[in-house]
Amino acid sequence: MSYNFRPPRKSDNTKWETVRYLVAHGFIYNHIYEPIPDNPNGATRTAIYPETLREAKEFVEKHKKIGERYLEYQRQL
Repeated sequence: MSYNFRPPRKSDNTKWETVRYLVAHGFIYNHIYEPIPDNPNGATRTAIYPETLREAKEFVEKHKKIGERYLEYQRQL
């Protein structure tokens, strides 16, 4: 896990389920940069990691290639 990871409370099973889902799909809380909409300069911002499982599913779908690259990298180790 990245130094960006802030664990939820031990008793917060819902948030831990979200963490497990993200990690299983290759997201270990590293910085992910996404373009800022309607910015003509091509600037980016750091994506905010989701807090709910519903948000996590959307996040994984949106950043699918990043997660897949990390999982492939892990398989090669």
